[in-house]
Amino acid sequence: MKKTNIYILCGGKGKRMKNYTKKIPKPLVKVGKMPIIEHKIKYYKSQGFRNIVCCVGYKANKLENFLKKKYKDITLSYAGLNSGILKRIYFASRGINSTSIITYGDTLAKINLNDLLKKHKKSKSLMSLVVAPIKNPFGVVKWNSKNKLTFFEEKPTLNHFIGYAVIEPNIFKHLKKNIINLKNGLGMVKAIQLLVSKKLINVYKYKGLQLTINSVSELKEARSKIGKYITFS
Repeated sequence: MKKTNIYILCGGKGKRMKNYTKKIPKPLVKVGKMPIIEHKIKYYKSQGFRNIVCCVGYKANKLENFLKKKYKDITLSYAGLNSGILKRIYFASRGINSTSIITYGDTLAKINLNDLLKKHKKSKSLMSLVVAPIKNPFGVVKWNSKNKLTFFEEKPTLNHFIGYAVIEPNIFKHLKKNIINLKNGLGMVKAIQLLVSKKLINVYKYKGLQLTINSVSELKEARSKIGKYITFS
């Protein structure tokens, strides 16, 4: 049994999901035969991780009721309805003295978590971000102060953070309360920018299955894949 804690961020209101999240939190929206959160928990447990904490917020009681019926070993952490991502992580991880994995509640990815932890430890960083390539559908341009074009690249491949990270317990010693308490994802953004400036963040490159379910269109795409020609667990 792995002692590493996994924090699943489940507190957002999921406004871009429209009618789907009026009565339930986004992690309870079904993709295939089960909710997003169940896909995630099953996958983490299949790799031997049992210390799972769901950082809840919006419609917390709905998620709590579901998890209590399905699992006896899942911990819930409630930092408040309007707490930002970083505040939820801080609140849930107080008193924890071990390396932890952070994962957004609306992202499914077949990451080898043991390999992620191994490479994070080897990097000796405070944080590791999981990044994946994405094809930009547009031509990217840059220009100077005289409006003369200085750069053009047609549909470049970019790298983006996919909502998975590893953190060390002393990470919050580098972050002031005004950053921790920022709303939504602003605290996380500010924290990453600060740690980047101190060269304390490692990158873990991932090219496997990755589905972000942040909108109705992304949900439809995920449903067209999961359970039909892609198996997540």
